[in-house]
Amino acid sequence: MKLRTRGNSLRLRLTRSEVARLAEGGEITDRVEFGAGAALSYSIARADVSQVRARLEGAHVRVEAPPAVLREWAGSEQVGFEGTQPLDGDRALKILVEKDWTCLTKREGDEDVDTYPHPHETC
Repeated sequence: MKLRTRGNSLRLRLTRSEVARLAEGGEITDRVEFGAGAALSYSIARADVSQVRARLEGAHVRVEAPPAVLREWAGSEQVGFEGTQPLDGDRALKILVEKDWTCLTKREGDEDVDTYPHPHETC
């Protein structure tokens, strides 16, 4: 699973096996270690919620999604799903969860293992 943040937005990208495991009720978790025992962890889980939401619990970002949304997404060609979580004032947190596609431009160190075929891939 990959996590991307920018301003008030979170984007998660999941591989094929992660999507399948999540749709079956599992939870996907990953982490970034900074040394000296410090780490940022993040997860996505199926939860009894009415819409996609995110919570920050210490150094852990947790995204939760309704079971019906996950089942529909996993069993279709749908690339992703999103949610908007209201914040103070007129601000909001945008949450986007997508299937991870094979990169069109290969970069050293990147792995395209268990990814979805990119729709613009010509090879």
